Amino acid sequence: MPAAAPTAEAAAAGLAADLEELAAEVPGELGVVLLDPEGGEVVARNADRPFTSASLYKLFLAHAVLDRADRGALALSDVVPGLGLTVEQALDVMISWSDNASGAALGQWLGWEQVEAFAHEQGFTDTTFDPDTGSQDVVAMTTTPADVAALLERLRRGELLSGPSTALLLGFLEEQHLDYALSSGFSPDVGFAHKTGLLVDVSHDAGIVELGGHDYVVAVLTDGWSDYEESAPWFGDAGREIEAYVREDTGTSPRPAAAP
Repeated sequence: MPAAAPTAEAAAAGLAADLEELAAEVPGELGVVLLDPEGGEVVARNADRPFTSASLYKLFLAHAVLDRADRGALALSDVVPGLGLTVEQALDVMISWSDNASGAALGQWLGWEQVEAFAHEQGFTDTTFDPDTGSQDVVAMTTTPADVAALLERLRRGELLSGPSTALLLGFLEEQHLDYALSSGFSPDVGFAHKTGLLVDVSHDAGIVELGGHDYVVAVLTDGWSDYEESAPWFGDAGREIEAYVREDTGTSPRPAAAP
């Protein structure tokens, strides 16, 4: 008689245990939130712990920009001051290429204090913005795995923005060119609309995982690394563990064998 399939609770517990083992390999801290297709919490570790945002701040900035577009306060065809790109072009390269100049110009145009106030009004109260370099014991920009996952979940459900703005932002995330993190551990049949964040000592990846018509929201934030390259193999391992859980949870066929 074949062994009984593990329950959803057992599979989630197995993933949590695997991530705890991986957490021991992170020099600093690991924060993770994984949400199932109904928005239920599968795994949460250090969900409310603040991390330096790195380029994940661009998700919240894109939300603020597109909300203004939805309200008619700006147009996607407007030229961003000092940048020479339209709003739509700036959002595209800011998300899909993580262009820093576009992020800085959009943030300065809207006003960083206004961007932060909007994030807090929207419920992302642990996400902060500081255009300066900060001072001792002050991180310039921070967010949490919970805030990032909540934004992505609302985006996935179409509750964050208008229909056209939702489609636009999801399209930019799907066209992501920076696939050095979780994507490096995913099989070709796994879709991932996502945004990375990378500084010398922090590395993050967050997005919407799609497999077999099922969507999962994941946010993985880490810190304590010694250089840009150190975290890459770790994220590949984390991606493989997350994919294994999603395949088990959805009853999708096993991970394809690697080509010889």
